[in-house]
Amino acid sequence: MVNLTHNNDKASTSLLYWATILILSLIATRLISLGLFPLYDTTEARYGEMARIMAETNNWITPQFDYNVPFWGKPPFQTWLSALSFSWFGVSEFTARIPHFLCGLITCALIFRFTKSLTNNNSAIFSLLIITSSLGFILAIGMVMTDSALLMANTIAMVSFWQCYSQKDKALSGHLFFVALALGMLIKGPVAVVLVGIALVCWSVWQKCFWDAIKSLPWLSGMLLLLTLILPWYIAAEIRTPGFLEYFILGEHVQRFLVSGWQGDLYGSAHVKPRGMIWLYWVICACPWSFIALGLIVKKYRGITLPHSRGQTLGINKYLICWMISPLLLFTLAGNILPIYVLPGFSALAVLVAINSQWSKASNYLALISLTLLVIIVIILSSGLMSKKSESSLLGVDRSFSQKNELYYWNKRPFSAQFYSKGQAQLLNDENELSALLASNKKFSIAIKNNDFAVLQPILIPVCTIDKQTKIRLLLKCN
Repeated sequence: MVNLTHNNDKASTSLLYWATILILSLIATRLISLGLFPLYDTTEARYGEMARIMAETNNWITPQFDYNVPFWGKPPFQTWLSALSFSWFGVSEFTARIPHFLCGLITCALIFRFTKSLTNNNSAIFSLLIITSSLGFILAIGMVMTDSALLMANTIAMVSFWQCYSQKDKALSGHLFFVALALGMLIKGPVAVVLVGIALVCWSVWQKCFWDAIKSLPWLSGMLLLLTLILPWYIAAEIRTPGFLEYFILGEHVQRFLVSGWQGDLYGSAHVKPRGMIWLYWVICACPWSFIALGLIVKKYRGITLPHSRGQTLGINKYLICWMISPLLLFTLAGNILPIYVLPGFSALAVLVAINSQWSKASNYLALISLTLLVIIVIILSSGLMSKKSESSLLGVDRSFSQKNELYYWNKRPFSAQFYSKGQAQLLNDENELSALLASNKKFSIAIKNNDFAVLQPILIPVCTIDKQTKIRLLLKCN
């Protein structure tokens, strides 16, 4: 006679083993990759250069877009992270990215603990498998930008609120909720609070517990804690560079999202996308789990009973759904968005799928993930996506570029040029100035796009020689 219980336990242990191996492999692969690729233009190189300038100038109040040019587009938290890493461990791609990777690991730990408190250890491991194999998450935690830290803060806030509402460590959880909001305000600004607010309001109205939810939080002491944490920097930033608050609050948080093709951006161009595009971005970035989550939601509201969890009576599934779609609701009508804006809902996605899926079906999910990751890797390698724009190949991947003579970039100076030249690259876009430099007998280098070189070749060739060439630019030494 076959012992079915023994066989089931053995199968479950085997699945648990392979799930753990896959999780660790994904995390280890991402960790190893942090130093393998240059900082890419525009986002990574921009934030990396801002952190390098912060560490060099020791100005920890105002992030700088360039030397003595304040950056008002974001609060400084992500810049602090990379700048501190540069100060302690030196400037490199790895040290720029590792703090954001650690934010991702903290998020994973929070997801594991939260899921385990709702169900069991197996589901908690399954939730880690989901988050680490989500395309958007695994990419974001290895990039120099705000989103990994924002996901961490959002997860702390939402987990803390649930613990507070369900009477678990009420005082600690309630105050930790406000600490997380403060962290969000230093990472992304008011939008971080709005994301949490949308999720909580939608859930509490749906669950018919709006006033109970409000009364569960320690508002007086919590708000005092929040203001104590955020006001010193916001006040100091406005004093140091007057006009910051007006641009950051009104421009970055109202006009950017409501005015399609907003022209007020001081630091680049707005990302014009069709309204509602954020939902398609979610399907792609949360792949392959977006499809499974949608299937679970359809089952739930077609009357099919989902596996029970301890938080079911408090509306945990509704809570997770509202948390998951809060960034989608916020950015549905936005005209200027990026795919990564969906990331704050990923923790909820992982927990939702984990607590509502039977562990016995995990083998199907493992097969799905393996196939999906294989396809993604093949696409990335074959399409050259890992060869995005960067000036590292022209100036030296090891940031070895150093010279006494001046370095100019003709017409456009990418952020990676600033980072890999240690801030030496200067913008030159006037032909008369170029002619004057060439006639001065002053030694200098100039990086110029290949098509621009064809136009300026007659005045460059007599006094310049080609030192290095890439697919995009030539580096010439002149005089």
